[in-house]
Amino acid sequence: MNIEPEEETRRRFGNKISFMGDFKDRMIVVVLNQVQAQMAEDAGAVAVIPIDGIKQTVVAVEGVQRTTDLSTIKKIMSRVLIPVIGRVRVGHVLEAKAMEAAQVACIDESEYLNPIMSAYNHTYTPYFMFREGPDGANGFAYKMEKRTIPKYPFKIPFICGAADMSEVLQQIYEGASMVRTKCADDEETHDASKTFEIVRKIMGSLDDIINSDETRMYQLAGSYNARPALLQMIKEQRRLPVPFFAAGSIYMPIDVAMLMALGCDGVIVSNRVFNILSPETRLENIMAAIKKYKEPEELAKIIERSGGYGPKPK
Repeated sequence: MNIEPEEETRRRFGNKISFMGDFKDRMIVVVLNQVQAQMAEDAGAVAVIPIDGIKQTVVAVEGVQRTTDLSTIKKIMSRVLIPVIGRVRVGHVLEAKAMEAAQVACIDESEYLNPIMSAYNHTYTPYFMFREGPDGANGFAYKMEKRTIPKYPFKIPFICGAADMSEVLQQIYEGASMVRTKCADDEETHDASKTFEIVRKIMGSLDDIINSDETRMYQLAGSYNARPALLQMIKEQRRLPVPFFAAGSIYMPIDVAMLMALGCDGVIVSNRVFNILSPETRLENIMAAIKKYKEPEELAKIIERSGGYGPKPK
């Protein structure tokens, strides 16, 4: 149970969001080993996410897709200077605690891995600025019986997936410091068109919130099962209060440019990028697409450097 002073919870959550804000306009790359991590860093990646091989292979051997082996993560941390992100199963509090103890920069609570029901019924006080009324002012603690990890007590930030605005708001309310698109399939088989569909849906909902009047805002809060105070914050800032990244089968520079144009703050590049002929060049072109997505002439050069739109990874 989170019993620390609310001001400390507020301060730490603000620091987490500030840290993840430095990831904007950059790419996070999913890697298998030190060599790939070094390649990603050299190409301009802001962080890497280590994984343990192909999901189907791991499941065939162990029967379940678990978090990445800590020895692999530590080897990568010793090789690169950029943040290393630990990926854990949804609801697995102890995996998250182990990752924090291993000194990863942040945690991706991932639906790619086999989820479990959390061992705890979470009772904690969500970030106060998303609450309103006398209960909020008195520090009322909500009973959260969730499958997700209670994020506020952790010192490091969390990245969480969402498929629509309702899930985005829920993840932010529960303490996510970055939201990414959620994939129904694993990363090896996910169709990028699904990523685009989710991004367009969320950005459409974001526009609806920004352009809403007070009556419409309360209607939206009810439909999203979200606090009106959080929607009001979004309306005032005209954006989500945490970074929003696209993830899922992303490895083509022109797709990255389109996702940035749609409103994403950055992308998580699939490990499939390392299956193409020249992954170093492709990663550099992805970074160029992130930085220059508003410049058609530069995009034309990126496509040319990529050898067209780029061969599909095997």
